[in-house]
Amino acid sequence: LRVLASFDVSRNQLSGVVDAQVAPSIKYADFSSNNFTSMRRFVQYKASSFQTLRFCDVSNNVIQQDAADLLENTPPKIEQFIASNNQFYGSLPASLDNLPKLRQFEMASNALSGILPDFTESFATLQELDLSNQTKGFTGPIPEDVWRSLSLKILNLAGSMLTGTIPSLVGNLAVLEVLD
Repeated sequence: LRVLASFDVSRNQLSGVVDAQVAPSIKYADFSSNNFTSMRRFVQYKASSFQTLRFCDVSNNVIQQDAADLLENTPPKIEQFIASNNQFYGSLPASLDNLPKLRQFEMASNALSGILPDFTESFATLQELDLSNQTKGFTGPIPEDVWRSLSLKILNLAGSMLTGTIPSLVGNLAVLEVLD
């Protein structure tokens, strides 16, 4: 599996543990729409796949685990991470700030809670952020740096318990198409 770049087992009835770093040269990993119950943490000792993984989709499974633990070592070159419609719980780690190529981050319809982290570094490229419909819900204000993003097209934070105001800086989001 040293040259395997794409791994797609979506839309099956597979179960067990997801390992998105299944091969050292993996760039695209799609495990969506199955019955997976957990996901192995991203680990730096799998150096090759840690550097090559760009797309990871584990949406529409029954994965139940702590989001901060899972995302602690997210591969630095990841561009799209989709984990909606699972049972991830807890808060998001601050380490998401170290993903300069991140374009799409979706963890809608889980059980996430706590305050939203500051995605300052990621906002240079982030185009889609969907953290909507959490059963527990995020609290506190929306981080101010969200309103300074020049690339954000979709921002979906609906169905939470966020507080505060939407500042006039929202007018700076020149390419924003959806705010929910």
